[in-house]
Amino acid sequence: MALIASTGCSGGTTGANSGPGSKEATSVPYRGMGGPPVDVNITPEVLASKPKAPVLSTPESAVRSYLDWTSYAYRIGSYAVATSTMTPSEEVRVDAYAQLNLQRKVLLDQTLVSITFGKPSAGATRTLVPAKEKWTYNYLSVGIGNKVLEGPYTVNYDTTYTVVKHGKGVWLVDSVKATPLDPVK
Repeated sequence: MALIASTGCSGGTTGANSGPGSKEATSVPYRGMGGPPVDVNITPEVLASKPKAPVLSTPESAVRSYLDWTSYAYRIGSYAVATSTMTPSEEVRVDAYAQLNLQRKVLLDQTLVSITFGKPSAGATRTLVPAKEKWTYNYLSVGIGNKVLEGPYTVNYDTTYTVVKHGKGVWLVDSVKATPLDPVK
């Protein structure tokens, strides 16, 4: 069973499963910024594979939560599920990439294999968090069954996350500078 959703700038929706084994779909507003609607099929199992609730109490935990939730967002084709981990300016970048993939009629299925944090450059309200990351990824069809179109691939990155303090004890990712150490496909 697959769930079909339509996303785009016209206030479309991203489907959500109302429960395991349910054949009923509910709609979640999609706040995307552009492109014509695209039919996106997501299985109930994928929708149910949400990451743990974000932990935003430290810069590093905020980065981990951001990575978990943006990976899930790219996999289901809707950045909106990840917005609690980032600032509005980072939302624009993440949404643009999700929209690019949807216009290509693909979903990004990425998995963080490893992350090693370097020494953060801490400020009172802004911290730079360097990291070395290893990822595996596939590009999947938006069609029923989400057939693998390309991959699997592996890539390593040197990254620097700018994380900002947003309210009492909450850190959000504001920007990401990622330098691939391998070719990105």
